[in-house]
Amino acid sequence: MSARRAWLDPRLVIGVALVLASLAGVWLVVQQSSSSDRAWAATRTLLPGDTIAAGDVEPVDVRLPQSHERYLDSSVEPIGMLVASTVGEGEVLPVRAVGEARAVSRSAVVIEVDGALPTAVRAGALVDVWTAAPSDDGFDAPSVLVDEAIVVGLVEDDGILASAAAQLELLVPSDATAPLLEAIADEHALSVVPLAQPVEAAP
Repeated sequence: MSARRAWLDPRLVIGVALVLASLAGVWLVVQQSSSSDRAWAATRTLLPGDTIAAGDVEPVDVRLPQSHERYLDSSVEPIGMLVASTVGEGEVLPVRAVGEARAVSRSAVVIEVDGALPTAVRAGALVDVWTAAPSDDGFDAPSVLVDEAIVVGLVEDDGILASAAAQLELLVPSDATAPLLEAIADEHALSVVPLAQPVEAAP
């Protein structure tokens, strides 16, 4: 009779229940940490104004707990979408980085910059464009003409009459396009100052 009472001891039952609850909790944590979501990742650096084509993105398995709604789910077809902000090669495609044509208001402009470019001036970098108007004494004091232009890349000029200046293709806000073209036509001295490093591939 005493053995039966020991087996039905409430403290023993509670102890067993706590052990089972602990094991269940560990199992749930392991299941959640090992689960992954299907999303899209860029196979190359995507710049604002680019239209996503086949081969520009690929589906990948990623762990996005608590933030999956910020990224484009693999059930959504990104082909044909317009890139609204820079996405680095290998980076998971954020929802905010894609949109319709009207969401992107930038124009592509090629400028010439004398002298060496900073190493941070690479595809995807943000730069300010500074300009100095010609004057009788050389050039006026420089000032910022374009805020936060996006570097597309360096334009190679292999022609016989190739310029010694570096030619840089930029995406500039549409409202800054006319002033920049006017500065180019008036032979202003142009310089670029990097604001941020180019987007790197996600680890």
